[in-house]
Amino acid sequence: MAKTFKKEDINEKAIIASFLQDVPVDHESLVSENNENSGEPPAPKTEIPKDETRRRRGKEQDYETLFVKESSITARTGKMVYIRRDFHDTIQTICRVIGSNEVSLSGYIDNILVHHFETYGGEITRLYNEKHKGINIIKNLEK
Repeated sequence: MAKTFKKEDINEKAIIASFLQDVPVDHESLVSENNENSGEPPAPKTEIPKDETRRRRGKEQDYETLFVKESSITARTGKMVYIRRDFHDTIQTICRVIGSNEVSLSGYIDNILVHHFETYGGEITRLYNEKHKGINIIKNLEK
């Protein structure tokens, strides 16, 4: 079962900061240390070099314009997929706080996937073509 957290135990600043880091953050560290149920020590903080933080300050606005905007897709026309509960809670918090409750979860995820496919589409196509050998049914029947 997934752990349940109180809304007041979620550290929104840590969630936002986790998107600005190159190193993935443990999702347990996104809950404040005053959570009695955790029983685990807080995750060590990753130190970011000063030049990295300067570069990223300029990217904060880019992040919002890329991802925190309503998508043209409606949830009814899409397909249902399952994601981890902690990811769902994190995304919901991002939509509520950064998106001021004006961005839906499906819209936010759609924006992330659009960016992912635009960024890595060429590589995905290349890898797919390398691994997909196609099938020639006529040729296979002749053997």
